[in-house]
Amino acid sequence: MSWKSLIHGEPEKVIANYIEKQDINLLIMGTYRHSRIRHLVIGSTTAQMLRSSHIPVLLFS
Repeated sequence: MSWKSLIHGEPEKVIANYIEKQDINLLIMGTYRHSRIRHLVIGSTTAQMLRSSHIPVLLFS
């Protein structure tokens, strides 16, 4: 799979699956702020990846 690939689906599941298939050992993610209401109702991909990741996650903003 090339880095230019587009994979459809729920971001958290797609990212986790890609990490496992590609044997990745560090996840680097950018962050940005959502409104508190949106964050409470929907959550964020970054927060979900932090909770579920089995590898180190480096965040930058």
